[in-house]
Parts: sequence; structure tokens; C-alpha cells
Amino acid sequence: MIRTNLADNQELRSCACLPVEAGEEGTVSEDLLVGATWSCPTQDLLTALETLGRVGFREVEVWAEGYHLDPRVAPNVPAVRERLDRLSLSVRSVHLPFEHVLPAAPAADRARAWVRLCARTLEYAEMLGAGIAVAHPVLFADAGECHAHAVDRFVSAADVIGAHAEERGIQLALENMHTLRGPTLRSVAELVVVLGRMTRGAGVCVDVGHAVFNGFVDDRLAGEIVPGDGIVNWPSALAAYRSIGYAGRHVVEVEGGDDPLANLTRARAHLLGAMSV
Repeated sequence: MIRTNLADNQELRSCACLPVEAGEEGTVSEDLLVGATWSCPTQDLLTALETLGRVGFREVEVWAEGYHLDPRVAPNVPAVRERLDRLSLSVRSVHLPFEHVLPAAPAADRARAWVRLCARTLEYAEMLGAGIAVAHPVLFADAGECHAHAVDRFVSAADVIGAHAEERGIQLALENMHTLRGPTLRSVAELVVVLGRMTRGAGVCVDVGHAVFNGFVDDRLAGEIVPGDGIVNWPSALAAYRSIGYAGRHVVEVEGGDDPLANLTRARAHLLGAMSV
């Protein structure tokens, strides 16, 4: 699947703030696609960057939940910066951590710990030159606590994270989730409501696969499969983005499996073809 960052909930403008570029003779620019290190979970971050570069990506999203840039695994950020420079890669976005945050603690403590973890990740993101930080809208709730209270807690936490991001010149984007994970906010509509309550500017990261999960669950449901293997009509989906004037990038986040290089290469080729329709 792919994810796209829509920064302003009023205008639905691109979080990327860069125009869609056409190549020679009207062909679609390959730079519209961003590779995600999430697709290479069995590789260390330096190797994952090498893989994304070999696929042909020039921009990347660096994953920070459980591996790669997660502060809890003590990443060597200067070494990552050096590898990016050597490969002529730039970091478009960083995906903030979201799981295993003081699981036995009260909800308020977990939310505060999550904010601290994200703040540290944003330090790394700034060092790598990222312009966007993607966050899952995780809800921390105590036993028996109502949904509304958990949402209030998330809004407060997201505001603090947004402030940390803003101080570092980074745009916070909240990602729509799916029915297979909880407790969390799932729909773009829910995120728009949250954005309206936040005092800090933030945007929406639209995950196409997650949106499909929320309305279609049967034996064809799978994880982040290679585009073309699932049920999404990618030419139509990408045309819908063009119809609203989306001018940003699309993050290619697919399961790399035993051969991330091959699967990412196939995914990228399919999406470039879909963009040309």
C-alpha cells in the first residue's frame, strides 16, 4: 500500500509543499515515490538504506518503532547521516514510535512517556533533515475509561508532540489506522476532528491500505502487500489524489518479506505504471 501526507485539513494541501513534477514527454517523475525502511525489518538501518537506494528511491521514510531509528535501540544517527549522504538519499519523513510504552503504567503516565519518546525521535529526525513526522493516533486508556477521555488525552499529547516538531521545523502528520489495531483512531474524519481541537498545526497522513481495511474485511484481507496483488484499483486511487490537487509524495510501505529488494522494485514499478494511466 501507499501513504500520502495531506497537511491542512481545510485545503487538503500537500504536507510535502512541493509540486508534482512531470518528466520528459509527460511521463510521471519517479521522485513522486518514497521508499520506507519499514519494508526492511530484518536489515539494519544502514543496509535498509542501501536496499532503498538500489530500488531507485531518492527519498526515504525512516521507521522508528521497534527498530531502525527507535531511540530504544540506540541508533547511530551520525552513521545514518553519513550513509544517506554517500547514497545521495534524503529523508522525507520519520515514522514515530507508538508501541510498548510503559504497558503496565496508568494511561496518563503512558501518554507522557510516549511524548518523551517521540520528542527524542524528533531530535534524530531533525539531524537527518526530515520535514515530516508521522504519528499513529494511539489512545491510552485505563480499564473502564470511556473513549472520549482517551481521545482527550491523545489530543493533549499530540499537541505537545506537534510543538516539539514545530520547534525543529518538522510537520506532524496523523495517520488513519485500521480495524485490526486498537485502541486507536481509524478514520480520516476522526483525525480531522482532532486536528480542529489541536492548537499546533498538524496534517493527515492518508494510508490507503488502512482505509480499505476499515471497509473491507474477508479472506482477501492481508497486510501491506505489494500493490497490484490486492484489491485496490491503484490507477483510480491515484487519479483521485490528482483530482483534489494533491502535490506531494506517496510513501511505498510494503512487506519486504525474504527479498525486500525484489518486492519493493515490483511495487515501485506497478505504482509508476498506475500513475501514468
